[in-house]
Amino acid sequence: MSTLQSQSTSALLLLLLSLLALRVTGSPASAPLVVAVGALPALLLVRVVRIVNQRVDHRWVMLLSDTGAFAVAVTLWLLVRGGGVHAWQIYAGMFLFASFGAFYLPAMRGWVAGQTTGLEQLTWLNAMLAVATQASVVVGWALGGVLASSIGIQASLGLCALSYAVGLVLQFVVFVVINRAPLHKSAVAAGSAGPGAAEPDTGGEGRPSAAGVWREVFAPRRLGLFTAALLLMELAHTLGFSMFVPLLTGGASDRSWIAGTANACFALAAMISGVLVSGGTLGRWTRARVPQIVLAGFCVQIVFGLSAAHPVWAICLYAVVGLLSGGDAALQSEVQDRWRPAGSAQAFAVFGAVQGPSQLVGSLLVAALLTCLSVGTVYLGTIVVLGLGSGLALVLARSRAAAAAPRAEAPV
Repeated sequence: MSTLQSQSTSALLLLLLSLLALRVTGSPASAPLVVAVGALPALLLVRVVRIVNQRVDHRWVMLLSDTGAFAVAVTLWLLVRGGGVHAWQIYAGMFLFASFGAFYLPAMRGWVAGQTTGLEQLTWLNAMLAVATQASVVVGWALGGVLASSIGIQASLGLCALSYAVGLVLQFVVFVVINRAPLHKSAVAAGSAGPGAAEPDTGGEGRPSAAGVWREVFAPRRLGLFTAALLLMELAHTLGFSMFVPLLTGGASDRSWIAGTANACFALAAMISGVLVSGGTLGRWTRARVPQIVLAGFCVQIVFGLSAAHPVWAICLYAVVGLLSGGDAALQSEVQDRWRPAGSAQAFAVFGAVQGPSQLVGSLLVAALLTCLSVGTVYLGTIVVLGLGSGLALVLARSRAAAAAPRAEAPV
């Protein structure tokens, strides 16, 4: 419930910031710049995020993060209401919003990874979390597209702030009143956390050192190719999504319903996909064919980029992309499962230290390309290079892992 509310409001705020930046600057490059600014906190705050998530209970981290996001939404609403909002204020608001998000997402992911012991259970929980996340996208983008087209960005920001306020009350009831979540973690709590005790967030004896985690996660001879596949996939989605609004709206706010509807249809299809791949025969079939499904999803995205000028056709294609997104959840689960020897929380920390700069550099590169190339051309190039590259990296990673297994058993 708390994830649904928080993520739906965040999706609404992200859409409103993209539309507001397009309206103020008049340039399609402003949308990738919003993403670039949003990638900075993950780079600058990686050590702080790691320390906070080691010492503070994950549920309190999520609650405090949404409190900061609420303050950002209120400030932006006041600026737009005053009629004097500038581009730098939008980017500053995005930076602060992403700073609080930099604490929220690792806390949520670390909590999920700590509650499972096997790949099938991890895939199921990730799929269920994806269902809640995609449901929030339906609410955030579908509602945001309608609100921005009808009542305007100012009133929409006010409703966004109000939603955060309601969500804070909901999270306080769920986390503090019902769950009795302690503010600080303790060794006793870590040892009695049930299935998650196998992956304590604070590390412990037998865990690799910080340098060892880097080698384990990124070394090509170990898990580097699996990590690269996940990094390329998430980077392709982030950069492609940064061009989503200008690609479908052309910078016109009265066409925002197209972007909102397309993303809502994607989220609905992704919810169905998440349920289908969460377990059972279909879940096992999906896990066995993750590279092919990931490649098929990006191929459909290429066709979507070529057909963005046709609203109905583009909406239908993006729904198909959502239906194939079960492969994304399966890929994430497989990589998380292979990270277990290094410790899930440690692996997420070092992965975020690379993911943040990659998103920053990629977003700046996309913004620079959009000054001389069309949105459709840059979008297609991003999907072809990064999207298809992620599927091919996973194919190579699996083939090398399968080839290495017999050699490991030979001495026995």
